[in-house]
Amino acid sequence: MSFAPPDVLRRIDEALERDHPGQPRPWLQGLRVCVRDGQAEVRFPHKLYERFFAPHRQLFESALRQCLPQVVRIAYAPSEWPHPAPGPTPVAPMPLTQCGRADGGPAGHSLPGPEKALEDFFCNRKNAFPLEAVRRIIEHAPGEIFNPLLLYGYSGTGKSHLLKAIGDAYARRGLRVMAMQAARFCRQADDWSRQPEYFWQCHDALLLDDLQEIVDEPAWQQRLVPLLDHCPPARQIVFALTGSPQTFKSLQSRLLGRLEGGLVTELLEPDLEIRLRYLQETCRQRNLPLSREEQLFLARRCRQFRLLQGMLLKVEAFAEMRQGSLSRGDIENIARTGGTEPFVGHKEIIEEVSRLYALRPEEVLGNGRRPQLVLARQIAMYVCRRRLGLSYPELGRMFGGRDHSTVVHAIKKIRKVMESNKDVQTVVATLEKNAP
Repeated sequence: MSFAPPDVLRRIDEALERDHPGQPRPWLQGLRVCVRDGQAEVRFPHKLYERFFAPHRQLFESALRQCLPQVVRIAYAPSEWPHPAPGPTPVAPMPLTQCGRADGGPAGHSLPGPEKALEDFFCNRKNAFPLEAVRRIIEHAPGEIFNPLLLYGYSGTGKSHLLKAIGDAYARRGLRVMAMQAARFCRQADDWSRQPEYFWQCHDALLLDDLQEIVDEPAWQQRLVPLLDHCPPARQIVFALTGSPQTFKSLQSRLLGRLEGGLVTELLEPDLEIRLRYLQETCRQRNLPLSREEQLFLARRCRQFRLLQGMLLKVEAFAEMRQGSLSRGDIENIARTGGTEPFVGHKEIIEEVSRLYALRPEEVLGNGRRPQLVLARQIAMYVCRRRLGLSYPELGRMFGGRDHSTVVHAIKKIRKVMESNKDVQTVVATLEKNAP
């Protein structure tokens, strides 16, 4: 006896979608199919499932014969029949974003494993907490910790990457995973929401991406509530939402309350340090001849990993056509082709600091020692260091030929002041928001 190809249920699902678009099919996900000598044996996870499946039997058999034309007879097996080794429920694969990956491979390329996926997730302290939360979920059994978990943040911050790392880890342990876009799942989940115990008898984890797509669909949101309410202790729920905290708060109160009863954590956009590390590693692996100054230029112009990836593809294609290294002018011309952020340099940051403190840029660059003027100068140095990646000597030259030790002192002082001074925190946040 041999089991049908692992994607057979997905192929059946696609055939049903073509013939009956938009029709919910939760009854399909709990099945297992075996093939032997022209006979397909369909196995249910338990006896009650047969009643759940019965109204859809004719649709299923028609789609099965489309996908497996060699099948001439279909038999159905009750729960006491031997089951295949447990594995993830075959569903349409969840797309893998490129955010946070170091391999520079094509979209959808599988990583070697969840440990590698987390190692290749570029982040610093500001995203250390969500990364550690995902790591602990992977290390524990489903439902033991952080259940449900909601990851939210703007596009390109790595939510789908982490969601897939969880799914891959569970699948390697033989757990049954439902991983899908939230809108597609909710469109098909009407039967599951009426009988959520059936869903949890067939699945160990529910991973839904792009929860923001159902913000304007109250009925779809309500279909998720029973699944959260009836989630057994040994099952795991992880959602991802693209957008701001306001987008998350736009969910209906019933769903919002249940998600807030778990762990809600934000993934922040990668800052210049992380973008530069990503570029350095990708250039090393793909043998792209970009100098540190050119990498820094691109990192300043592209605030998301996806934009960086697209830019590197252009650079690589241009270098191949030129059959040689590129000049700084070539890199700048490529960056103008679209997708990059308007450039903000040290002059623009100094001008913005001067405006916030009612000063002239010449004063900030000069030798004045008034307390407010010194504070503005030190804040400008701090923001230039963080957002432009400039070295201490470079900053010293740009700020009137000062010694690099003066710049080091200024940056350390602002870090310390920000721990207790909310006004300085606000100024720095405003400047960083307007810089790359």
